[in-house]
Amino acid sequence: MLILPVIAAALLAVPIAFSSESRASRIMSFFTGMGSDYEGADWQAQHGLWALASGGVFGVGLGNSRAKWSWLPAADNDYIFAIIGEELGLVGAVVVLLLFVALAVAFVRIIRSSKDMFSKVATGAVMVWLIGQAFVNIAVVLGVLPVLGVPLPLISSGGSALLTTLAAIGIVLAIARENSRTEQVSGL
Repeated sequence: MLILPVIAAALLAVPIAFSSESRASRIMSFFTGMGSDYEGADWQAQHGLWALASGGVFGVGLGNSRAKWSWLPAADNDYIFAIIGEELGLVGAVVVLLLFVALAVAFVRIIRSSKDMFSKVATGAVMVWLIGQAFVNIAVVLGVLPVLGVPLPLISSGGSALLTTLAAIGIVLAIARENSRTEQVSGL
């Protein structure tokens, strides 16, 4: 049932991706190799990698990032993981990754404890959304994906992304609360 919509979405994604000149230049610079357009589309990706690398194992200290002061555009939202890596180092970056893994484990536990299909699908959708978005943001900072402008859930600045993320987590918490009530009633 999903094959046709996935194929249609893939066919529509290409013209939409290349409909904007800035998007097209970011995608093309990703495929031609970083550094080919240092003063253009590669500026943000290059400085993000430098910020991440300059943190070393333990980082330069919380609040001591140099990249966030005019060297890295969108340092507080799209490239916040690079700043975390610079300030807190490899240790801080791994802690952020482990927190997202813990969030995914919590979502899976809620899915497994749910009895009705709606709760399972809703929780699974929120899990795929948030963990997928975190994966995409971190992959962009690491240079695995082209610059997409996806915020890091629960960490990046920005009101609308944070509000929708918190609302989705609130729905999942309501499902978890209902699951625990159902277990208490059935266990008595």
